[in-house]
Amino acid sequence: MSVKNIIYITLGLFLLLFLFGTVHLYGSKRNKVYKDQVVIHNLSDPKGINPLTVSDATTRNYIAPYIFQKLINFDYTTLKFVPVLATEVPEVIENGNHLEVTFHIRPEATWNNGTPITAKDVAFSIKAVMTPKANTVHLQSACDFIQSIVTYPDDERKITFVCEKYMDILGAFPYEVEVLPEYIFDPKGILRRYSIEQLKHATEKVQNAKDIKEFIDLFNSDKAARDESMMQGSGAYKLTAFQTGQRVILERKKNWWGDKMNKVNHHFEAYPKRLIYEVINDFNTAYTAMKNEQLDFMFSTPIKPYIDLDDSPKFTENFVKSTPIMFGYQCIGMNHKDPILKDVKVRQALAYLTNVDQMIDKVFYNMAIRTVGSIQPNTKYYNDTIKPYPYDVKMASKLLKEAGWADTDGDGFLDKVIDGKNTKFELKYFYNSGNPVREMIGLLIQKSYKQAGVNIIVQPLDWSLYLNELQKHNAQLWYQGWVSPPGLSDDKQIYHTSSAVDGSNYMSYGNAETDKLLEAIRVEMDENKRIELVKKWQVVQHEELPYIYLYVQRYRNIIHKRFKGVMESSIYPGIWFGTLQVKEGYKVEK
Repeated sequence: MSVKNIIYITLGLFLLLFLFGTVHLYGSKRNKVYKDQVVIHNLSDPKGINPLTVSDATTRNYIAPYIFQKLINFDYTTLKFVPVLATEVPEVIENGNHLEVTFHIRPEATWNNGTPITAKDVAFSIKAVMTPKANTVHLQSACDFIQSIVTYPDDERKITFVCEKYMDILGAFPYEVEVLPEYIFDPKGILRRYSIEQLKHATEKVQNAKDIKEFIDLFNSDKAARDESMMQGSGAYKLTAFQTGQRVILERKKNWWGDKMNKVNHHFEAYPKRLIYEVINDFNTAYTAMKNEQLDFMFSTPIKPYIDLDDSPKFTENFVKSTPIMFGYQCIGMNHKDPILKDVKVRQALAYLTNVDQMIDKVFYNMAIRTVGSIQPNTKYYNDTIKPYPYDVKMASKLLKEAGWADTDGDGFLDKVIDGKNTKFELKYFYNSGNPVREMIGLLIQKSYKQAGVNIIVQPLDWSLYLNELQKHNAQLWYQGWVSPPGLSDDKQIYHTSSAVDGSNYMSYGNAETDKLLEAIRVEMDENKRIELVKKWQVVQHEELPYIYLYVQRYRNIIHKRFKGVMESSIYPGIWFGTLQVKEGYKVEK
């Protein structure tokens, strides 16, 4: 046989093997029929779906945006405001010592019963946030500068807000507050009887009014948080099942009004027929389900297994990774009312004992950026003159000694007489169970804190119990993550003393001076002066340590390969599910 023939035969065999492999790979995909849905991993049950009464990021950024809409929202790619329920992003008008902003509701916008979305629904939603005893404290700082609300008898879709001067009106209530249907959540029109001022500065008479109590009883109820009959918004999807411990199911509406707006912006794109939020409270189990194609999306998964996925043929055949930088920050919470932690020298000592660089290297494999406060790094507001606390056991021990701590009984741990009682330096660190990253952080600080005689007990809690302990100020140390918007976040809801009661100030942090600074930032209209104030606020955070600030991390998301239209974003949770469409070559149920 000639050399030439051998070459031809070899090339022919190679071609056959290539074609066989291609048919096997793509043929198997074409033969499998996928359901027209996106199955999304949820680590735990959401507390509810009502975005006005439930404050956790899972509800507000993961589920609720597909049921409820806002006047305006951020474009996930450009990070600029785009109109949603509003016809346009309006101009804020300065009128004397106050500001005015007028919105026009889209004429196409309707509720599920076919009635138009009007200014009355918008006014109701804002009033609901400011109603005394409503479970809406987390949103009140986005509305508390509104002085009056003007509606127009000759135009039911027009509404004007008259406001005190505020640094970023558009980034406050128009973006933060979802519009709810008044006819469902306030069928008797109770809040129409009260002005926004009457609700903001409610007298005892208003707080105890029979009709206000009637409204609150419904609005704060489990029914108003998760019942299918009430979880009806203007978005593309409706709640069809809330199965505790299993899943939440959203079904796409037929003949949704927003279909006419499909090309306006991505908030009107809703291609999947169904969104299923599957509850699996263990990441290892979730990884197995994902590899078996029982999950289509996983959010911020544990780092080491995430990196190792590249070695899994099951993963690489069916999934891709997505790692945009996150808007938000991670930290360790400290209870400022705790007898041990109320001393600033103790908090600073713990900051010196927290080896953040080790966490970024060993836990995050450098998929995180160190930060010194609540402001996003690499922005004009970030104070890059502040140097993070280095890991320094000697400095920590010095500060603890100055604070009166010593090992008087030789057991290896510090102690001190507090309120006449000998107290061991022992703290509990809470994290939500099933989250190995937060567990690893707990184990690392347990080890490093021990170097200075501090004993840490690492304790996992179910998500709902974890949140409950934070809200009741029962935690000493805990892992905390905060989601931030693309612009400057208003820190009042987290750090102001008024937010310590039923708000997000779980640390019980603050005093008259810090409150004054936070309030000054909110009303400073000159950008350069506001930047100075924000940088000063970061200095205060660094010295007083409301939290031990750790890092800004990258998303560690996983998405099934069958989808196109993947819109990666720094906005939580790093993707907009509505844009996902199935690629050609994959079969989908009719």
